[in-house]
Amino acid sequence: MAGNSLVLPVVLWGRKAPTHCVSASLLMDDVSMIVTGCHDGQICLWDLSSDLEINPRALLFGHTASITCLSKASSSSEKQYIVSASESGEMCLWDVNDGRCIEFTKLACTHTGIQFYQFTAGMQREGRLLCHGHYPEILVVDATSLEVLYSLVSKISKDWISSMTIIRSRRTQEDTVVAVSVAGILKVWIVTSEVSHIQDTEPIFEEESKPIYCQNCQSISFCAFTQRSLLVVCSKYWRVFDAGDYSLLCSVPSENGQTWTGGDFVSADKLIIWTEDGQSFIYKLPASCLPASKSFRSDVGKVIENLSPPQLYCTLDQGEQNADKQLLICPPVTQFFYGRRECFHKLLIQGDSSGRLTIWSIPDSLDEENMTEGLPVTTSTSLQEAFSKLHPAGIIDQLSFIPNSDDPLKVTASVYIPAHGRLVCGREDGSIVIVPATQTAIVQLLQDEHMCRRGWPPHRTLRGHRNKVTCLLYPHQVSSRYDQRHLVSGGVDFSVIIWDIFSGEMKHIFCVHGGEITQLLVPPENCSVS
Repeated sequence: MAGNSLVLPVVLWGRKAPTHCVSASLLMDDVSMIVTGCHDGQICLWDLSSDLEINPRALLFGHTASITCLSKASSSSEKQYIVSASESGEMCLWDVNDGRCIEFTKLACTHTGIQFYQFTAGMQREGRLLCHGHYPEILVVDATSLEVLYSLVSKISKDWISSMTIIRSRRTQEDTVVAVSVAGILKVWIVTSEVSHIQDTEPIFEEESKPIYCQNCQSISFCAFTQRSLLVVCSKYWRVFDAGDYSLLCSVPSENGQTWTGGDFVSADKLIIWTEDGQSFIYKLPASCLPASKSFRSDVGKVIENLSPPQLYCTLDQGEQNADKQLLICPPVTQFFYGRRECFHKLLIQGDSSGRLTIWSIPDSLDEENMTEGLPVTTSTSLQEAFSKLHPAGIIDQLSFIPNSDDPLKVTASVYIPAHGRLVCGREDGSIVIVPATQTAIVQLLQDEHMCRRGWPPHRTLRGHRNKVTCLLYPHQVSSRYDQRHLVSGGVDFSVIIWDIFSGEMKHIFCVHGGEITQLLVPPENCSVS
């Protein structure tokens, strides 16, 4: 708010979609929306139709660092809340219906995993967020206020937690938190509604601590179909344990240099495992791993080499879009989700560094064709494909056409000067364009003759840099002691230039730097002028 006028930000994207290198993903329980976080810090909301078509709907900005994890933060279908965490310790609570950030906090630690946990205390249902990461305990956070309430702490072999899951008990009021530490120690905490309702108390210590020799643990999953099996995926092998006493049931090593990065159960006798390069495999478990079988636990106590091995049941076809994984700058993020909409969906969702989302729908039964040729991709799209369908244009694209090129000059720096209603844009060829901000935005939102260059408001082009403009500063906007006519620009040509924005004249140029200019700052008020 400036005086009595409301400043409303408007974003006009160009022809190229913003980068969205996916670092985390989440499917809402009603299978109506996918949420992805990226290494740039923004969050994208993707609408998922009933026939599993994907359309990006909104970009949310609130983090200053890479998104490390996402989790739902409510179980209500009316209030669809999610929580996100970043590498810098930031946590944001979002309403994904309208994209509002409801709550924000910053801790001194980095979360790498968050799981939502709801319990009933009397007539009231309360939500908690169980967080683990680069610290030696599990933090229990209020899902509404993001306040840390208490922690689950280790007495023995205190270490960072690699992965965690929550086992909900159908018979008792006690739920179990099972986690694997960085050193491969399995930890078990018992959580009840009475314990969950306590705040600011002594930390809760583990009930059990057992070495299971699972180092570099990537994920841990509890089988919701049998309520008995536990899958632990490590980078070089994955193993299935009996959740009753955590005895080893089977173990599968990686082959051909593959690195496992996660997995989950798709049915009582099948599970899906995926690799660092985006490949996914469905395995069928032997009878010794199935609680309903007469031979259940028949291999317990045997050495790993003598355990009955699971069989590779089916692979997932990568599709033409994902055939060349060598071009990706980061490993794709793969997660398995299931939820009910009109019917029960089992979906494997993969996001990559190009901003592409790919979905495989896992059927309850696979035919022989799927087993031999691979399960085909159900749907796939990217931010760039969505932008191409909309034909958007950046705010000064019409002034930036390059002969014999379909792409305009890129805007590499910008500053808005509200006192004069001017928008200043520095471009990759070293030029600076000054346009009336409001008129330019209005023209850009209109069609027909206004989309042509001749229909544009008056603009001024400043030329002085020999290469890309990297930063712009209007000093008078920060402190009134500076002349309101002056604009400062920096570029990769090692130069800093002072301009008169009213006349377009270059007042001074400084070329004494030994490298490109990355930032321009106004010194504090009490800084000496000499």
